[in-house]
Amino acid sequence: MEKKNEILFYDINTSLLSFKIEPKIDGDNGVGRFLGYYIQNLDSIYLTNYDFQEIAIINKNAIVKDKINYEKADNGTALSFFCFITHVYRPATVIGRKMYIYSGPNRWVENAPVAAILDLDTKSIQALPFTYPQYEGSKVKRKQYGWENDYSRCFDGKRFIYSFDYEEDLYVTSTINHDSIYRVKAKSKFIPKVNWPPEFGYDPDRLCTNQRYGNILYDKYRNVYYRIAYPKTEIDWTKEKVRSMELLEYGGKNFSIIILDKDLNYIGETKFQDYTYNSKLILIMKDGIYISNSHYMNPNFSDDLLSFIRFDLIKNT
Repeated sequence: MEKKNEILFYDINTSLLSFKIEPKIDGDNGVGRFLGYYIQNLDSIYLTNYDFQEIAIINKNAIVKDKINYEKADNGTALSFFCFITHVYRPATVIGRKMYIYSGPNRWVENAPVAAILDLDTKSIQALPFTYPQYEGSKVKRKQYGWENDYSRCFDGKRFIYSFDYEEDLYVTSTINHDSIYRVKAKSKFIPKVNWPPEFGYDPDRLCTNQRYGNILYDKYRNVYYRIAYPKTEIDWTKEKVRSMELLEYGGKNFSIIILDKDLNYIGETKFQDYTYNSKLILIMKDGIYISNSHYMNPNFSDDLLSFIRFDLIKNT
């Protein structure tokens, strides 16, 4: 089957496909194999891709309007590959005409920036002063970097909040320019302690069972935050007939959601049942939180249907 790019648009009221945009891979309007996007409007759709450090801007007809290279900041600071994705929740954030982009970890640099500001008018890029946290364990630079790229970010209108998979604390910016960063405890009651991966990492089976944290999301309707946590779990691979790589794509065997108030104080946590919900697919809507039950180990799973279950946030009494 020929590989192609597609963005599918569905009507939220009818759940039916409305239309799709098919950016070309090659040619005058080629954008490569894109992975991730930000839709400012149907005339300005920003695409990030697998192959090179470039953001393509297209319209609804898949015509390329511009391309922006982000290999380095204006001061020469090297930046690294990133994508706007939600599987690992790292969406684009645009404030005015400035886009707050990401920069992956760089094993050859002592202090690699986590993020940068891209001016959408001038294409100038400013590396932000927040650098990747240093972890306990390996001091060998070639082996040290990589796992810290497993992080998520949300924006609440005033500040950015970062959640690293192997850090109990959240990293919070005092200003949108990341001039000052402070840490906030956001520990799961189901995770006694996060275990940092060994130098050469975990195999997929151990990743599925190892305890860690996941995405951080902001709920503007209820003014709270949700942090995904993955408690340590046991899997009988033969009996349960589970495939580790596929399980990782669907958010693992189980997970919990930590609820934090507007000041990032812990106010509650809910653990979800095994093989039922997909922690990577959560929609925050005005009437509630929608979590996908399209998990391939769910007995009701269908390849032809993407479904969600609505949950309400209820105050403990």
